[in-house]
Amino acid sequence: MLSGIVTLLLLLLFVAIWAWAWRPQHQQNFDRAARLALDEDDAGHQGASAGNGKPQP
Repeated sequence: MLSGIVTLLLLLLFVAIWAWAWRPQHQQNFDRAARLALDEDDAGHQGASAGNGKPQP
């Protein structure tokens, strides 16, 4: 009985988090977070391509 209640509570928690994450208001923040690693990577390569192509310390 207790395990069924815990399972139900965890399922409701999962659905609540899923609904919160898929709200249209959060899309811009998630898109920005998804590009963060790529944007930082591009910034690092710009410094390395200047001059002789070797990374600067």
